[in-house]
Amino acid sequence: MSLRQYMSAAAVAFRNVLLGGNLGAWRMVRRPRQLAEFASETRFLQRTFADRRGVPQRNVWDVIGGERTTSITLAHEHYWPWFGTIATYATDLVNLCVLCHLLRPTTVFEIGTAGGLTALHFALNSAADARIFTLDMPLDSGVVPALRTTLIDGWHIRGSAQAGGRHVFDDRPEADRIECLYGDSATFDFSPWRGAVDLFFIDGAHSYEYVRSDTARALECVRPGGVVAWHDFGRVGVNGVSRAVLELARAGREVYAVPGGSVAFMVAR
Repeated sequence: MSLRQYMSAAAVAFRNVLLGGNLGAWRMVRRPRQLAEFASETRFLQRTFADRRGVPQRNVWDVIGGERTTSITLAHEHYWPWFGTIATYATDLVNLCVLCHLLRPTTVFEIGTAGGLTALHFALNSAADARIFTLDMPLDSGVVPALRTTLIDGWHIRGSAQAGGRHVFDDRPEADRIECLYGDSATFDFSPWRGAVDLFFIDGAHSYEYVRSDTARALECVRPGGVVAWHDFGRVGVNGVSRAVLELARAGREVYAVPGGSVAFMVAR
């Protein structure tokens, strides 16, 4: 690269950092939720590009093995919020579908149902006889979480309440293989699934306390060779996820993060 090309690239980088990461954000000052999401995503991408998330970045097929050419099924009529304005969520959903295709799980357990889009995609991309169990907080607004939650968790809970408990899979044939469970994951009885889960996906409350608790339950339930996966790893503002996952990695677990996305995962040994 010539000096002129280097200076040009540096000028573009400086302009984009100044306007895109800082001054440009003030245009959203009257929309605090959008501003918070923008700031979080900007810092997430910075950490991802700099490869500073604390665990190796690996595609799921490089870790799990299996076919190099993978066909996955996407429910394109139900895309929000995973296929929205932030492309990293689409990367996450695709990687989860590929993970199912490679594992061919017969038992999937998910914490954090929300609108049911991930549960639907687990059913679409797992074995034909797979059972998907998905756990969420009861819609009763009087239920108080046993552990600390984050501001974003409050947004999710209110969104689920506004949806009236409806899920995107309710009127689809896959609903026969998806069982909705209700309860607080910190106090829920996981004993029927102990050692029997092929894929355990954690996407419930994002505080460190909840993610640590959910991870302990997942490690009890997942079978050897099965996979535990977390959503929102590396995101700022929900960094309880990162703290709990990095704590596990420092304890000697081989944890990876998908490139360009916020899914972290590990194979149980």
